[in-house]
Amino acid sequence: MARDSFIFYRSFYEAINELSKENQADTYDAIMQYALNQKEVELVGISKAIFSLVKPQLDANYKRYENGKQKKSKTEAKQKQTVSKIRTNVNVNDNVNVNVNVNDNDNNNASDSCIDGLQKIIDFYNENIGAITPYGLEILRSYAEEMPVDLIIYAMQISVEANKKTIQYIKAILNNWQNANIKTLADAQKDSRKGKKQTNFKGRQYTESELDVLYKNMEFR
Repeated sequence: MARDSFIFYRSFYEAINELSKENQADTYDAIMQYALNQKEVELVGISKAIFSLVKPQLDANYKRYENGKQKKSKTEAKQKQTVSKIRTNVNVNDNVNVNVNVNDNDNNNASDSCIDGLQKIIDFYNENIGAITPYGLEILRSYAEEMPVDLIIYAMQISVEANKKTIQYIKAILNNWQNANIKTLADAQKDSRKGKKQTNFKGRQYTESELDVLYKNMEFR
């Protein structure tokens, strides 16, 4: 497949620069044809020798180029599938389009992981709490950038068990864990097993029952 560009190394130039003008032209043309169009030109003599030294690097670069295209194609397909699932899960009565920003570059391992984790969070929310709204999606996405997925899902489990299935209650749990420097599921489970757990909220320590009273009297805007 034809390419729009390729990498030309200084070592290529220095080798070709030692040739006569005629041989230089032949070698440059052969490199361009091979790198851009994957067409191999028949050469003789010193031009052929120089091209044989350059060709392995051109092949390696072309292989990286093809691998990058395949990886990018798979990433884009996965991103489109995730966006489609998110939009399907959002309550259509909200009449709001959900926009998911994705980076279009070849190094998408981190974004793949983020998208996979966010989808797990969305699936749990929809299946156990209710249809996620664009506001709820944005809140959970922001936490997913800073906290492990299993920790966020555990916070949602607590909200379900406490019958307080709202994004505000989940936020309160996650904020409490951030303030207490709880960063793993094991730490959160250990903290939850305490008899009278105290929770740091807005600079003050609260027990679970006090937090419940505080939550009931909150005015969410």
